[in-house]
Amino acid sequence: MKKLALLLAMLFAVSVTSQAAMKLRLAHFGSETSPAQVAAKQFADNVQRRTNGEITIEIYANNVLGGPPQILEQVLLGTLDMTLSGQDQIAKHVPLFDTVAIPFSISGYDHMDRVLDGPFKEWAAPAVLKKGAVMLSSWEWGFRQVTNSKRRILKPEDVAGLKIRTPPAMAYQAAMEALGANVQTIDFSELVMAMRQGVVDGEENPIGTIYDLKIYESQKYISIINYLYSSMVHLVNAKTWKKLTPEQQKIIQEESDAARLVHRKLVRDNEAKQIADMKKKGNIIDYPDLKPFQAKMGPAYEKIKKNVGAANFDKWMKMAAEQANPPKK
Repeated sequence: MKKLALLLAMLFAVSVTSQAAMKLRLAHFGSETSPAQVAAKQFADNVQRRTNGEITIEIYANNVLGGPPQILEQVLLGTLDMTLSGQDQIAKHVPLFDTVAIPFSISGYDHMDRVLDGPFKEWAAPAVLKKGAVMLSSWEWGFRQVTNSKRRILKPEDVAGLKIRTPPAMAYQAAMEALGANVQTIDFSELVMAMRQGVVDGEENPIGTIYDLKIYESQKYISIINYLYSSMVHLVNAKTWKKLTPEQQKIIQEESDAARLVHRKLVRDNEAKQIADMKKKGNIIDYPDLKPFQAKMGPAYEKIKKNVGAANFDKWMKMAAEQANPPKK
């Protein structure tokens, strides 16, 4: 009888463990070798280790489960557990996310970190939850720069008349139009070929994208203007989140925060190396004065304000101003 009782106890324990185990799926648009994938892999490994295998996370990179809009939609609907989504995609569901891309509102990476990790998350997370997802943390895609095959861009007038490709995102297009560019929308999958064939004169992207896709091969001129910022936001479906124990939620939040820092460091460290390498390859890389570019943003600000609402626009600008300088210790 004792042996039978022991056997039944063991079977029950295995059953409970099996029922408690969860497999979550995380999808993102970064490549298999991108900093996003490296950070996501660390996140998954650490969550599995810290939960003693109760939670495993399968990662799907490079849009294998669909493009960015489709992936985000799946998370909001609950057919996918997690995503690293660009803020421009989230803005289609939660318009205030377009404030992150207000041109020239942020002076640099440290400044953006203070805004995104502090007041912005407090503001945005409740709005995201209403749409069916929990906002864990803001990872990184990077500040966006302008490349072209025609001429150096040292002042706003140098942009005027250039055919510049942007994503189908309002803030990006409004900023380039304010500088006088002839804005073209080309699918990201066709970007490299469009550059090589001269369909457009230039494009805008973070340095990591410019480097990884070898856009620099057909775009000799690269201007570092940090005109706006792109983030990757770590979201988890709200129903999935509720299935987790408080301890599991704590672990996932902590590991998301840790992966966020790894992702940011990789992006920023890589940028310096990538810029140096592109210089060696013959690219002309300029760092123009940004004040004249910012001075041209009036029409873009009006379009963004109309799109996101004056209250949201003003709230972001106030947060940006308050976080402009590090807090005194």
